[in-house]
Amino acid sequence: MAAKNLADYAQQKLEEAKRNLAAVVNDFSIPDEQILEIRQSVRAASTEAAKAKRKKGFFGFLGL
Repeated sequence: MAAKNLADYAQQKLEEAKRNLAAVVNDFSIPDEQILEIRQSVRAASTEAAKAKRKKGFFGFLGL
């Protein structure tokens, strides 16, 4: 149950980061360095969501 909630939270965080990145890319007043930082946060959220989804089930401790 907790793993599902964690996976849902990670997925929501990823979707929010993607929306923020899409909005930032279209705004030319934002510096390139900040865009790169936001892209990195999207990658981190994506990795976190993938890990949370992978750890479900009986053999979740094995990473299967």
